[in-house]
Amino acid sequence: MKIAVVSESPADEAAIKILVDAVVGSESELFSLRTRPYGWTKIFELLPNIINGLHYGTEVEALVVVMDSDESPSHENTHEPPNEENPECRLCRLRATARTALARLRALPNRTEMKTALGLAVPAIEAWYRAGLDPHVNEVAWNRKLLGEDVSYDKRSLKKDTYGSYQPNLAMETSAAVAAARRLKDNLDLLEELFPNGFGSLIRDLRRWEEA
Repeated sequence: MKIAVVSESPADEAAIKILVDAVVGSESELFSLRTRPYGWTKIFELLPNIINGLHYGTEVEALVVVMDSDESPSHENTHEPPNEENPECRLCRLRATARTALARLRALPNRTEMKTALGLAVPAIEAWYRAGLDPHVNEVAWNRKLLGEDVSYDKRSLKKDTYGSYQPNLAMETSAAVAAARRLKDNLDLLEELFPNGFGSLIRDLRRWEEA
């Protein structure tokens, strides 16, 4: 299967591809985007054009998008149907953005509908990379921090713990991200347990690919 991955860094896209392959149980072919976003705001800005370009100009069968939550509200079960989406939740916004863009596509001969899988890294994808290494890092703890409680980490410390530097270069980021994904690809249950809504959304979407 040929897939495209959109995230906030090429390093994260390499790691996400490894996790996607582990979930679906087969090796995918990663399509290289000509224009890619840097930062979560650019994902919202560019995603409609990315979806349009993939549909009309490529043979990409599936699109995976993961962004950081930062200080925004984490995704919760109360945001799921039949409840209303939370416009402050980035995953809810991401779903709405993708849904609108996909609905505008014109059906093409011999072109199946593009599969999608969307995830939210709480508070950042480095938290996923720390799974199994730091027992304090999880969605529940971060949600307590959003309510004003002191917890043992923040985004800055996650970056230092993951890459060994507060300002890693791309090679450092890629090496650490890929190593973490390879470590975790055989322990996806742990990621889903620690990050049940953000990573959980991603893995549930991926599992639905098999049902389509």
